[in-house]
Amino acid sequence: MMNKRIHITLALAALLILPGLALASTPTGGQTGNTKDGVSPTDIIGSAKLTVRNVASDPARLYLFDPETEKTHVVVLSEKTKLTARSKKDFDGRRKLEFGDLASGQTLKVTYRLDDGRITSIQVLERAS
Repeated sequence: MMNKRIHITLALAALLILPGLALASTPTGGQTGNTKDGVSPTDIIGSAKLTVRNVASDPARLYLFDPETEKTHVVVLSEKTKLTARSKKDFDGRRKLEFGDLASGQTLKVTYRLDDGRITSIQVLERAS
């Protein structure tokens, strides 16, 4: 009986203490990547909701406005950057997008690595009106 109480107490303590340790070791808003996207599982990822101001094609460059900081960022995309649509209906049934599908006025979720700022994926949240 005593042994059973000790196991229950230890289990409850682990449930209360371990999540606090995990939260303390992960930066706010961070999550781990996956190797399928070319991102190591140990990389910490952040994301931001930005609006496309302008699209330039050579090289593939976006001018993105951040409403939180009120700054415009110039981003050069690599071929490894994954472009997707949140909704297939916005792009004629396609979820996987190409650079030519990006346009001024679109709202994007940009996911990037915190250590070097490399963009890993872009998702179109709202199509330009």
